[in-house]
Amino acid sequence: MNFIDKAFFDGLHGDDFLQAMTDIYNYSEVREELDKYPRFVRDIILIIDYDTALQMGGLDDILHGSMADQADNIIIALKNAGADDEAELLKKANTLPDDELEEIYDSLALNNDYEGFWDLIRDYIDREMDKK
Repeated sequence: MNFIDKAFFDGLHGDDFLQAMTDIYNYSEVREELDKYPRFVRDIILIIDYDTALQMGGLDDILHGSMADQADNIIIALKNAGADDEAELLKKANTLPDDELEEIYDSLALNNDYEGFWDLIRDYIDREMDKK
């Protein structure tokens, strides 16, 4: 039983489930098994990766660095979670030259309503868990 199975078994919701998903960094081999879980699990882990990359490498890391191949999937995950504003900012950033990214970066949830952003993610988890 991996950490995702345990989170489901324990009936975790909201922030508890979200915090459990951060174990992806301790058990990266689980990434190879993500397809066997509901879409929202993959979305949550992708959003956690997005947030980590954004904090460590900035928007450039998302668009041109380690997460560049996942940018479209991040946008989808953000939309699925109800973080439409964040998704639209990231989508817009994909179309801008690098010298115009600062304004987008300053508008991201990380630099504004960070807690509100994570509230959306926790609500997404709860909605999806209630469907089970």
